[in-house]
Amino acid sequence: MTSDNIKSAFLVPFFGKLPPYFSFWAKSCEINHQNFHWFVYNDQTDTGYAVNKAVSVIPYQFDEMMADFQNILNIRLPGQYLRKICDYRIMFYFLRRHKEPLDDFDFIGYTDMDMIYGRLNRFLPSDMKRYSIISGDNNQPCGPFTLTDRSSMKFLLESDKIKCHFEAQEHNSFNESEELMNIVSEDKPVFCHSDPIQPTRTSGFSYRRTFAVWNNGSVTVWDHKGNKKEGGFYHFSRYKDKERFKISEDAIHKQRWAVYKYGITPIPSKWTSLKLGLSLFI
Repeated sequence: MTSDNIKSAFLVPFFGKLPPYFSFWAKSCEINHQNFHWFVYNDQTDTGYAVNKAVSVIPYQFDEMMADFQNILNIRLPGQYLRKICDYRIMFYFLRRHKEPLDDFDFIGYTDMDMIYGRLNRFLPSDMKRYSIISGDNNQPCGPFTLTDRSSMKFLLESDKIKCHFEAQEHNSFNESEELMNIVSEDKPVFCHSDPIQPTRTSGFSYRRTFAVWNNGSVTVWDHKGNKKEGGFYHFSRYKDKERFKISEDAIHKQRWAVYKYGITPIPSKWTSLKLGLSLFI
């Protein structure tokens, strides 16, 4: 079975107002709708709705999630620690499989919103079903992008470590730990590589001084050392909360736009391209 035949679902809990870059994130999801679907669980809506062919927003309250963990998995969450949602999403499949058609998917994943996607199937292994876990980082799960073969999810239920991590008050980034990878990969190997899916984490590439251009579904990343690489996604977590990060709303209607340290912008001229390059050095 090639990756063209594989269907994957990302389960994305987000409590609070959806971020200002949400429409750009959703736009980058849409190009992948034939093989991927993103289920966004949010407490700011009373009615579920489709953003586009690839993204569904589903009403879900934090207290409702806590009750589901207790009633379905016998896990008592310690309270409203929003940072721990990154870990909680690992088990969302078991909370929601009877409410969304999650058993129709071959892989179940978790991901972030402070990123844009390219054409994902170009950068995933062609023999995806050979692996228990596929991630965009080296030798470990990746918070921005991790997929788990649905048949391997059972090992999460069988592990006594899950309950301990989830009921602890401290946040320990379990979703990016080798411990999680080892639990899930009991009967299949893993594919945990930044190259080619996440250019900024590949060898020789700068992680801190970069920008990316989304061009009709493809994502290409540049760094200050002259590297240029197309990839599966660009994660702009370092930039998003800065006051200087401004979003040009009209960019969403363009075929080509950029994400850089100063925000999200269309690229109407060579001067804009020059500014993107200069941003790597100033």
